[in-house]
Amino acid sequence: MMWMPQAATAPLPTSAPQKTAEPRVTVRWLPPHKVIVHNNDHNTYEQVIGILMRAVPGMTIAEAIEHAHTIDESGSTVAYRGMVDEAETIAAKIRTIGITVTVEPDA
Repeated sequence: MMWMPQAATAPLPTSAPQKTAEPRVTVRWLPPHKVIVHNNDHNTYEQVIGILMRAVPGMTIAEAIEHAHTIDESGSTVAYRGMVDEAETIAAKIRTIGITVTVEPDA
């Protein structure tokens, strides 16, 4: 007779195995942001109009002219509203000609 190892006998579980909790992911959306262009004494209308058309996607010449007038009349204008990364990119382009630009949450 040949010796055969016996299977280890483990006690049977008395309850179902506990599931571990799935990790929770919280997504926080950043609010839309606005690009505010401020007035100064050294940029011409033509420079402001040109940079707005180059920096702000879809900006028409009529819109850029209107923004330039608003900047001159009231001291600032909101040139763009949208996602924060795009707002920062646009603001950086506008700053290249020496204009003060701020990016703020659009609450």
